[in-house]
Amino acid sequence: MAKSNRHFEMTALKANLTQRSLQSGLISVAAQPLKLGIGIGGTMVLARLLVPADFGLLAMVQPVLSIVDSLSNLGLETATVQRQEFNPEQASVIFWLSLKINALILGAMVLTAPLVAQFYGQPELTHMLLCLAIGVASLCLSFQHLSLLKRQMRFELLTAIELVALVTSTVVAIATAWLGLGYWALVLQLTALQVTKGIAYWLYCDWRPQRLANSAHCQQDLRSTLSYGLNLTGFRCISRVGMKMDRVLLGYVGGASSLGFYAMAYKWAYFPFWQIYYPLFDVAVSSLSRSLSEPERYRLYCRRGLLLIFAVCMPALACLFMTADDVTLLMLGEQWLEIVPMFRVLIVGVFVGCLYRVTKWIYVSAATTQRQLRWSLIHTPVMIAAIAIGVQWGAYGVAVGYTVAMCLLSYPAVVYCVRQSPITLGDFMGALWRPAIAAIFSAGLLYPVQIFMPTINLLLMRLLVTGLVYSLFYICIWLLLPGGYTQGKLFMSALLNKLQ
Repeated sequence: MAKSNRHFEMTALKANLTQRSLQSGLISVAAQPLKLGIGIGGTMVLARLLVPADFGLLAMVQPVLSIVDSLSNLGLETATVQRQEFNPEQASVIFWLSLKINALILGAMVLTAPLVAQFYGQPELTHMLLCLAIGVASLCLSFQHLSLLKRQMRFELLTAIELVALVTSTVVAIATAWLGLGYWALVLQLTALQVTKGIAYWLYCDWRPQRLANSAHCQQDLRSTLSYGLNLTGFRCISRVGMKMDRVLLGYVGGASSLGFYAMAYKWAYFPFWQIYYPLFDVAVSSLSRSLSEPERYRLYCRRGLLLIFAVCMPALACLFMTADDVTLLMLGEQWLEIVPMFRVLIVGVFVGCLYRVTKWIYVSAATTQRQLRWSLIHTPVMIAAIAIGVQWGAYGVAVGYTVAMCLLSYPAVVYCVRQSPITLGDFMGALWRPAIAAIFSAGLLYPVQIFMPTINLLLMRLLVTGLVYSLFYICIWLLLPGGYTQGKLFMSALLNKLQ
């Protein structure tokens, strides 16, 4: 077998899918402390070297980047991962089509840069977007290589690439900020991250696109793949308009400084969720897609994945809510303390909204992206309306509007998602209720403990003690809940068996 063709052979992977899925998930999660340390360390330094307005300028262009990302490749990269059968000819056809699409999208990004700058009244945004387009182009050129690595579940390699890219981009950002170049530190950080990843994907995936004659079979196959990708792209684009409208409206009304405070609060509110969701997303989609033909296996993998993300994210968010003042002071410094009220409000939105976020696993893996697109047509108008009302009260009002919308939409989103999926509402809620109850009750118990706990002047030590107390509460409540001990024992036993 040719070296490049090994990226398309799935027989060995399917024969060992359970172990590979668990190992990939564990590797992705195990790498998070390193990513966490790099991310937190970089943020702590940059928050003290830069001013809120610098972060606000980057937040102004992020909606553009989000829309470009949702349109790039027309969702064909995810379609590549989800497909049951795939060959080099199909990969080449998709690559060349995506290249044309991405050229048009990047051209539009460059042309609209001055319009974005004019909209916000910030001339700096033009050059920022032109620089960021380099990073976007790098990822667009390497999307097929990344997709092939994901299909083979080579998450050890992908995790290593991401760690190297994080270190590189963080060093670049801190050096740039140290030189006094302000917002360029954040721009170059993101660009360096994307360029490093793009180069690495090409180096470690030796498949190369070939020029092929268009056959009738290829065209028919491409139409099927494109249909999947277009539905996914439609969902991404429409939902991200709703999710990013908070930055657009607040940036327009409140300016760069106000948006900088809000963007930092939003980033740290979502921080615990993104640390577990993003690493597990590719593992989950790859595993679930490979098991789609076996409904019971699919349900088992889905329950395990949902339980893992809820069991880790929900207690982390609840603990973060209770320690928001100390966390902000430690990570960002006194100049950022005014974000604490909106920070807490957004944490509530993330806690509830994680139900909605994880439905993407099911839609993408089960190839029901057309239903995902339909739901976005409900979700986005409600989100925009809530934010438009809230922006009248500034950044805090936007945070409240965002959270109210997430609380209203999350449960209906889950019900709609599972209605025509391999899993049931009972499967979903079965993975959710113990982590949610244990996290909330642990936060309730932590409140009086914080009042009567002896004063610890060292901030880091105070946070460590508080986190330890909260963790003990969480574990005890979990074990006391009906079936909690049995479920915890089975889950840990499965992990330990696969690690041996």
